[in-house]
Amino acid sequence: MLYTQYINLNHTNTLSEHLQDNLMEHNLVKLGIYLDINCRSSALVLSMANEKHLFKGRYHWLIYDQDFNLTEVHKRFAETQLYIDTELTYVEPNPKRDSFILYDLYNKGKHLGAKLNMTVDRQIKCNDLRCELSRYLSDLHKRNRLQHRRYLTGLTLRINAVVTAIPANSPESQIKDFLSRQDDINNDSFARFGFQTHQVFKDLLDCNYTYIFRDRWSDSELTGGLIGDIRNQSVDIGATGFLFSSRRAKYFKMLSWYSAFRSTCMFLNPKSSAVELRISEFLQPFSATVWFIFGSLLLIAGLLLWMTFRLERRLNHIDIIPSLLTSCLLSFGAACIQGAWLLPRSTGGRMVFYAVMLLCFLLYNYYTSVVVSTLLGDPPKSNIRTIQQLADSNLEVSVQPLIYTKVYIETSSYPDVRSLHLNKILNSKRDNIWLPPDEGVQMVRNFPGFVYITEASSSYAFVRKHFLPHEICELNEILLRDETSAHTAVAINSSYAELFKLNHLRLLETGVHFKHFRYWIRNKLHCYDSNRGVVVGMDSAGPLFLLLICAYILCLFVLGLEILFYRRQQRARRQ
Repeated sequence: MLYTQYINLNHTNTLSEHLQDNLMEHNLVKLGIYLDINCRSSALVLSMANEKHLFKGRYHWLIYDQDFNLTEVHKRFAETQLYIDTELTYVEPNPKRDSFILYDLYNKGKHLGAKLNMTVDRQIKCNDLRCELSRYLSDLHKRNRLQHRRYLTGLTLRINAVVTAIPANSPESQIKDFLSRQDDINNDSFARFGFQTHQVFKDLLDCNYTYIFRDRWSDSELTGGLIGDIRNQSVDIGATGFLFSSRRAKYFKMLSWYSAFRSTCMFLNPKSSAVELRISEFLQPFSATVWFIFGSLLLIAGLLLWMTFRLERRLNHIDIIPSLLTSCLLSFGAACIQGAWLLPRSTGGRMVFYAVMLLCFLLYNYYTSVVVSTLLGDPPKSNIRTIQQLADSNLEVSVQPLIYTKVYIETSSYPDVRSLHLNKILNSKRDNIWLPPDEGVQMVRNFPGFVYITEASSSYAFVRKHFLPHEICELNEILLRDETSAHTAVAINSSYAELFKLNHLRLLETGVHFKHFRYWIRNKLHCYDSNRGVVVGMDSAGPLFLLLICAYILCLFVLGLEILFYRRQQRARRQ
C-alpha cells in the first residue's frame, strides 16, 4: 500500500524540474528515495540533494550500486553534507544479485570536522517473491540510529550563552569562572543555571564546547543576541533558554522545558491608605437597618423601664423616680454590658431588664467577634490589580535592569504596557529608575507604595532576606506579562534536534536539571501568616480614640449647658 513514483534520470531535459517537484515541494513527514547510482544522471541528483540539504532525517535514501567499489563510495560521499540524523542505506549486490550487503552512511557533523562514517549492517537474500535476512554483520540492529550515534566524541559543538553580570567581551576564562561559581546565586542566575546544566549535557554527549557569549537574548523577537545566532545557525545550541512565541515557532524547534518565568510588579499598600481613620470598620458588622432596629429597641426598653419606675414609686417600692434620660442610659449601659446601678424591684420590671440584657449579650458577642476578626485578619490588598491601573496610579516605579525586561517594556504592543512605559518610565520623576534587586526590594519594604518591576527568580531571595515572614503576606503582585516557561531550542532544520531533545529529557527524568533549577531559580514565596505578632496600630485604634474625644467634648458641652442652666435658675430665685 505504498505510493511509488518513478523518474527516468536519463531524460536530462526535464530532470531538474521533476526533482524540484517531487523531492522538495511536498508536505510528507518522511519521503523514501530509491536511487540507482549507476544511472548517468545520478551525480546530478546527489549534487542537488547535497545543495538543498536533502540528506536530513526527513528523507530516507536507499542507494543501489551495481559496480560497488568501497574507495569510490568514500570518494563520492566524503565531501557530501551528511548529518547525524541521515538515513542513507547503501546496497552492495553480489554478482548473482541474489544477495545484498547493506551499509549505513552518516556524518556526525561535517561542519564541525567530523568524517564520513560507513558501517556495514546486514546481509539479505532475495528471490522473485521476497527478501529474507541472511545474517547480521554488526550490532547496529541492537539499537536505533540515534542510540548508535549518540556520542559526539572528538567533536567541538558551537554553543552560545547570555551573560549580563559582566561584559560579554571580557576574557573567556573570566566569564567561565564567573558562570561556574556557586556563590552569589542572585547574580545572573539564568545564565549560570544554563551554563552549569550544559556542562552535564556536554558529558552526556562526550564532546567539547566552543563558546560565543552575548549580553542579551535578542534585539527584537527574531534578531540579534542569542536568538539571532541560533536562527542563522552560527551555533548548534544555546546554553540559556528563552521564551517561545508563535513567530519564533517558524524558525526554532523547542526541545524541552528550561525554567519557569515570572515577571512581576511588587509593592506594599501605601501608608496613606493604611493609616486612614475609618469609622466604618466599627459599623460594618451590622447593616443600617439592624442598627436602627437595635437603637429603637433600646429606646423602647428605656421607656418601659421609666414607666416601671413610676409605677413602683406609686406603690412605694422606691423613693426616687429616675428620669427618662436616666432610664435610657440604663438601657444603653445594658447594651454595652456595663450592668446598672438601679434595678426595678417588681417582677415585671426585672423581666424587662433581663430581656434587654439577654438581647444585648447576644448582639454584643456577635459584634465583638466580627470586629476582632476584622482587626486581626489579613491586611487588605491593594485595589490596583492590573498593569493599566498601575500605569494610571500615582505610585513611583523602578525596574530591574534586565535586558529582556527592558526590551519587553519598550517594544511591547500591548496598550497597558505602552501606557506603563509612557507614564512611569519616560515621564518618571526619579533620577534613576533602574535598580538592582537588592536595592529595589529594600525600597519596596521601606517605602510602602513604591513599585518594583522585577523577575521573580532573581528577587525572591532578597524578599526572603529583607521581609519578615508575615510581611511577605502583605506584598501585592501584578504580573507584568502572563506567567510562562522558558525552553531550550535549536534552529528548526537542525540535524541535532532529536539527539539534543532526548539528552535534555534524560536530564529532566534523572532529576539533574531540577537539582540545578531548585538551587538557582526562586519562583515561589512562602507566606507564614500564622507566625506574625498582631500589633493594633492607629489605623485600627484611631477611630476609638476619635470617638472618645468626641464623647468628652460632648460631655463638656452638656456640662457647660447644665452649669449655665443652674446659674440661671439661681439668678432667677434671687430676683
